Amino acid sequence: MRNADQTGKSRQFSLSSLSGAIAIATAISSTAYAAEIEEVVVTAQKRAENLQDVPIAISAFTGENMEAMGVENLTDLGKFTPGVEMNNDTPLQPTYSIRGIQTGDFTVGSDPAVAVYVDGVYTGRGAGAEVPLADIERVEVLKGPQGTLFGRNATGGAIHIITKKPQADDTTEISLTAGNYGRQSADLLLNKQLADNVYGRMTVSNNRRDAWADNLAGDFSAGNQDTQTYRVSLLWEPSANTEVLWRANYGIMDQGSALRSSIVPSLQALDGGTSVFGDYALDTPTIEDRDAFGTSLTVTSDFDDFTFTSITAYSGFDAHLQQDEDGTSLADYKFGSANFDDQTQFSQEFRLNGASDTFKWTVGASYSQEKLEHLTEAYFTSGSLESFAVYEGLKGNSAAFGIPQEVFDSLTQTEQEDMAVQVRQAMIMGGQEGLAVSNFVYQLLAGSGQLDQALNLGAFGLTGLTASQNLNPQDMVAQLMRGIQPWVMADAAWNENVLNTGDYRSAAIYGDFTWSLTDRMDLTVGARYTADEKDFTIETAYQNILPLTLGGPVELVNLPAGYPVQGTIMLPTVDTGIPMGLAFFNNGQPLLDSELSDSWSDISGRIVLDYRWNDDVMTFVSLADGFKAGGFNSLNFGPGVEASFDQEDVVNLEIGMKSSLFDNRVRLNTSVFAYEYNNLQELDLVGTPIPSYNLRNSDAEGRGAEVEVQWAATDNLFIAGNYSYLDTEFTRFGYIEAIGETAADAAERVGQPRVSTPESKFNVMAEYTVPMASGADLVFRGDYNWTDERIGSISDPTRIIEDYQLLNLRAAWNSASDRYAAALWVQNATDEEIAGGYGGTGAAIGASPGWRYMPRMYGADFTVRF
Repeated sequence: MRNADQTGKSRQFSLSSLSGAIAIATAISSTAYAAEIEEVVVTAQKRAENLQDVPIAISAFTGENMEAMGVENLTDLGKFTPGVEMNNDTPLQPTYSIRGIQTGDFTVGSDPAVAVYVDGVYTGRGAGAEVPLADIERVEVLKGPQGTLFGRNATGGAIHIITKKPQADDTTEISLTAGNYGRQSADLLLNKQLADNVYGRMTVSNNRRDAWADNLAGDFSAGNQDTQTYRVSLLWEPSANTEVLWRANYGIMDQGSALRSSIVPSLQALDGGTSVFGDYALDTPTIEDRDAFGTSLTVTSDFDDFTFTSITAYSGFDAHLQQDEDGTSLADYKFGSANFDDQTQFSQEFRLNGASDTFKWTVGASYSQEKLEHLTEAYFTSGSLESFAVYEGLKGNSAAFGIPQEVFDSLTQTEQEDMAVQVRQAMIMGGQEGLAVSNFVYQLLAGSGQLDQALNLGAFGLTGLTASQNLNPQDMVAQLMRGIQPWVMADAAWNENVLNTGDYRSAAIYGDFTWSLTDRMDLTVGARYTADEKDFTIETAYQNILPLTLGGPVELVNLPAGYPVQGTIMLPTVDTGIPMGLAFFNNGQPLLDSELSDSWSDISGRIVLDYRWNDDVMTFVSLADGFKAGGFNSLNFGPGVEASFDQEDVVNLEIGMKSSLFDNRVRLNTSVFAYEYNNLQELDLVGTPIPSYNLRNSDAEGRGAEVEVQWAATDNLFIAGNYSYLDTEFTRFGYIEAIGETAADAAERVGQPRVSTPESKFNVMAEYTVPMASGADLVFRGDYNWTDERIGSISDPTRIIEDYQLLNLRAAWNSASDRYAAALWVQNATDEEIAGGYGGTGAAIGASPGWRYMPRMYGADFTVRF
């Protein structure tokens, strides 16, 4: 790990490269060749169109494409999509980033910046968004603000998963997969014509895999997979102009959650030699359970001049996610978390769209309501509090531990955490365990006034004196240690929780209109009005008691001149305790029970001008505005901290080109873009004396370029590649005065890049087909990805995830009748050790973990159709 470029310099993009591409594409578009690229039809503008005719930056993947790429989920797809990063190492808390725009809030108080749709139905929570990519027609990734064509608004973009509809034939397909680490998968597809105008389709998927590393400390695993998915659909065509499509799905997940292991060297050594890329040691069982269901009814009717569409949907899930946040099995650093979710969602969308020779239009209205209950639990020990107090003590006054503050402050966060572990171990060896908590408690009591309330010196005849100002701090800490030291050494359990409920309503009307100004030029204008209302509750309280023991001699200090009592006084013995919260400190509030309501509304839209230079080359310029409602701090807030936060807005300017050249043997699509991101919502672990998760609003900007190329070199050889460049930086970093942040702190972050946004990324693939005399064929394919370095932690920009490369290989055989197919494959063929991220909630106690992408995976597929 090394320091990121923090110069904040702004890189300017020239349009000369795009202009040159347009000129070259126009010049060569008339040349004739034999092989050509298959057309991809998308419905991004709510009508079936050739991908090359849509003036939107889209990456589209058919089901066959994804199977050949070895794509199993959206995370795999993100690795090969320019400008896109996806992470579902924890499927119940996935993150989706498009061009650096994402939601960094794992709680339920905010909405996603990237909208995920399944068959036109918006998925409100990330825990319900991840679905197996089996029996999929295609996946469309739309980049930039979306809203004028969808039921919900999104600032970053939209991911639309379209499953295959029932067909007018009888088909059965069975696919089996076996691989290393106990990989076993099976997919069953049944399609049947039930009547002259009724068709049915059913898909059953099962996926299992063991963990790829061993737990040195427990009998449970982390990072294994075990899911089952059931999907059924019925298509009824009551007339030639109307179709009614009913879909239903049910999914079960019962597996260990993501593997996170400590990145702190001293903790790795204490745990028996663990590593992010090797074996691990955890003491909190990892759990990722979910029961999810959904159903939708889509009615489509064609009239003379327009098409009417209605989508009615209802879905829900129950989920339990439990993780080991510190990445160790050490009781002195125990930090486990659990989230329990119960969510239901109803949505209704009505849409009309039509087209004439010179005018295309879409209008719609949508309504959705989401109800949820979310319980967050945190598990510590009293030893965890001591580790926390040592780490916080070093950050605030390392000189008290014999380390000059400037030396400690010059270290990276990982080095600081490592030093805190070494200091903690030295204190244990020196019989000083509990001293850090005792000092912390004393400072907290003295600073908050609780010490003066507990010890009223006036009752002892010491008029005008206070315990916080006139009792020797060292004597007071020594007295506190009598009760705290044995408590810390016992590693007593310390558990906390916070309960949220939400009732979110969203309504919108939208329209999108395209005029053909000339035979070659179209103008598109879209607008959307959105109104969101949210009712939210947060309930938590201090649920643990810190032992408080006082009594014995204590020296009087800082006495007024001539004060009649001098020297030492004898305090009476007091054995009591004080309520305290660590994970949910609530800025000093022992009880938080709030019912909150807020609303947000906005008008957003887009304007697009596209021009066809000839039948093969189209360019466009687009200006789009996206909106995402505000929300609530879900875990805690306190005096001076706003319970709700502002809506965020993104304005994106884009210039692009789409071209099909050499008689459609070459497809070249390019775009350059720049956006301003206002009031972006980011969750961060900050604050004193105890850090808490708070959501801040900041501003940022981004600029970049993307290129996608496909080349049918011969009838047998197909080559494709893409490249994306992205430069992001904060232009304003929000700070929260009530938790101790200052304008100077915020100013240091201005100009720094945003988290998890690599600057450069490119992919290249080659596929070669060998026809056989029998009519069968062999297909050899390789996919290579390189991703640039990126910041891996919002709390520490020096934590850099190194650049990585990924190579996937596949060899497939298809029978002449297409009844049988078999393949051998390997993913991450070079067994690269790829870090996914660093930090997280374990950083609060000086025990940051990290997680990795999967090691080399290999296996075989077999498919039979009849």
